[in-house]
Amino acid sequence: MTDDAKSISIQSVIQNSKGLHARAAAQIVTLSNQFDCQLVMSHKNKSANCSSLIKLLTLDAPKGSNVIITATGRQKDKAAKSLNELIVKGFGE
Repeated sequence: MTDDAKSISIQSVIQNSKGLHARAAAQIVTLSNQFDCQLVMSHKNKSANCSSLIKLLTLDAPKGSNVIITATGRQKDKAAKSLNELIVKGFGE
């Protein structure tokens, strides 16, 4: 098994006042598509591929929600850190 097949996970907290809404989810999709890896976000008992706007919206993650970012693939470290940074900065809101 190569190192690309292993995944990494980061816990993050939704910071923006509106939570994970359509514009924030669109930013996640855009970011996800920039990396050669698979990004998945989980909240409570739901998971969503970060390249799917609709799936991300089903997570129902308001401000203060703990989410888990899981990345697998060649650029997993950079992708997970970039997504965490986007969340921590409140999606620029």
